[in-house]
Amino acid sequence: MRTLKKTVIFIVAIVVLLATSASAYAHPGRLDKNGGHNCSAKSKQKGLCSGYHYHKKK
Repeated sequence: MRTLKKTVIFIVAIVVLLATSASAYAHPGRLDKNGGHNCSAKSKQKGLCSGYHYHKKK
């Protein structure tokens, strides 16, 4: 009975961890000399960006 309780607690903890983990959005391209780049077609379809944008402020 104790093993079952520990197993249930472990499974619940894993589910909560996976449900609340943060997502990281990275872009596949490099940055130009101004610290920006154009969005890929895939990123535009997902609504992540709309064109050229900066990642580093001057």
